[in-house]
Amino acid sequence: AIEGARKDQDDSIDLTIDPKIKITGAALNKLTQRRAYKAFRERKNQTLPRRTKTARNIKLAIEGAKDSFGTGTTESAVWKSIRHRDIERSTRYFLWMTMHDAYRIGAKWLNFAPQYHVRAYCTHCHNDIESMGHILTECSSPGQNEIWELTKGILEKRDIPWHGPGMSNILACTSPAFKSQSGHKESGKEHFFKIVVSSSVQTIWNARCERVIQRENAPFTPDEIRNRWKKKINRRLELDCLMTRERFGKKALGKDLVLRTWAGSILNEHQLPSDWTEVDGVLVGIG
Repeated sequence: AIEGARKDQDDSIDLTIDPKIKITGAALNKLTQRRAYKAFRERKNQTLPRRTKTARNIKLAIEGAKDSFGTGTTESAVWKSIRHRDIERSTRYFLWMTMHDAYRIGAKWLNFAPQYHVRAYCTHCHNDIESMGHILTECSSPGQNEIWELTKGILEKRDIPWHGPGMSNILACTSPAFKSQSGHKESGKEHFFKIVVSSSVQTIWNARCERVIQRENAPFTPDEIRNRWKKKINRRLELDCLMTRERFGKKALGKDLVLRTWAGSILNEHQLPSDWTEVDGVLVGIG
């Protein structure tokens, strides 16, 4: 120590840690199953090739968000928005599968034996290829057209802009961004848009699958399609009202959010109390 103190210049000491003894990774006492799974997935994803169709659909979703809402978004934000609690679990799965182009429909059947090629075509539309875009936005069988007309009507009732059905708009339906004239975020309208459009997409898909698989392609009537959509929207309203109850604890929805989400769409709303979340039989005013 005395010798060191007498030195005019400090010694240069190598503080580099030998890689052989350097500790890496997470401390086990801090590691959770969620963190471990996320780390494993991130590492695995780095080695996986980029899916061309997935990349194409992500690009469509980003373009759709920009065209419909005038805002930019990112790939990670798109995936996160699909998992939002506003979106029903079955619809999350449908949107995830659609984003990956993973459903066995349309041209995919042409890769099978010739006897299965007929499944690639829509029997109601002069044998057009039955792609997801065709099912959701083009098919002439009662379904998509009736539902999108109802969707347009209820969104206009809330003064929410609707740019018409298209795959880019559909894939971006979980990423809405609305602001008031004063520049404030309109979270109620954003929730409403996500609920209505995602429910419409799910209803179209469910009706198509039932028609093709269970009804041997016998079409529904337009009224049947409209009633299915109305029932789904009203069920969601009922669920949102129910989820404001205190017994759901941290999972409960705030009454203010539910009121702002559905305000302006309720049947005979002017005759209801200001807090109608606990009133039985509240329905959406449609058509």
